[in-house]
Amino acid sequence: MAIKNVILHEVTRDKDGEPVIKNLRDEENSLAGFGEKLTEQLIELFSQATLNMGEFGVDNDSTLEPAFEQQLKRFTSQETNFVETTRAMAERFADIISEPKLQTVKGGILAFYIYEYRNSELLAVTVLNRIEGINASEVLDLSSSTIIDLNRLHLGASINLTEWDEGLTSRYIKFKTGRSVEMRDYFESFIGCQRDKQAATRETTALKSAIQTYSATLELDHDATQIKLDSAYSFIQEQKKAGKEILLSHVANAVFPDSVDEFLNVARNDEHQLSEQIAISPKELKRYIRLSGRGNGISISFDNDLFGKTINYQDGKLIFDEIPETLKQSIIELQRETDNNG
Repeated sequence: MAIKNVILHEVTRDKDGEPVIKNLRDEENSLAGFGEKLTEQLIELFSQATLNMGEFGVDNDSTLEPAFEQQLKRFTSQETNFVETTRAMAERFADIISEPKLQTVKGGILAFYIYEYRNSELLAVTVLNRIEGINASEVLDLSSSTIIDLNRLHLGASINLTEWDEGLTSRYIKFKTGRSVEMRDYFESFIGCQRDKQAATRETTALKSAIQTYSATLELDHDATQIKLDSAYSFIQEQKKAGKEILLSHVANAVFPDSVDEFLNVARNDEHQLSEQIAISPKELKRYIRLSGRGNGISISFDNDLFGKTINYQDGKLIFDEIPETLKQSIIELQRETDNNG
């Protein structure tokens, strides 16, 4: 992990409705003051599982190139350098928040930086804000100071330049756009990114299918396969709770520790097409585990996938269209014995 280039530009307004003030640098910031901890903190901003994923596009058309992507292409083709590219991007940011409907947007310090992470080169842009803090001198005298807050990332995007340039995936942008619709819309417009809304459902389902497919090659029975799905569910829940991204290789190590590479081959094949980072749908993840309940002498357990198909819930009653053959035979024998005793 290493930051290669960094530059800060400020685009802000003091009060609602006031003109935007621009303070754009003419040269890159020095990396001399970037310690290991700060470098790691900036890179880790975009390694969380809760970030949105997407690609460049205009009006949901990924074949159209937004201004941000056009500027990136000029940069990667060396028509412009890092400073020129980021200044142009900052100018566009200023134009966007100067629109009449965005007069309440304050802006902030735009931090652009290129970094290396997991064999890829990425460009990140974050909107940071100043906060009031307290500093201590060498003789421990206290004084107020204004510092940049790196702990609260409200707006930011990271573009995997390697995957974008090579066309390896349609999910090469990670972005966080705040809670308000206004904030989300203007920042996504600035980046020109659009969400892959179906990715989480599609990839969570594909991961489950890959686990089932590989379990079949190991000749695992239904119960043993279910144990594997339970392991995947538990691992993913732990990762999500810790705010970590879900990586296919990590899932493989957790579920199939003795045959990681073999499982990865299945998960990445043409049928499942899973990449290293997986988007997870909480709704689809619940389908990994069995529905079960116990009480009043009754114990019921069945695969989540059967609900709404061969098993339905109506008017407080659980209705089975099909039951296991062994249970059916036991019921028939019990009924026969009851009739004979009667």
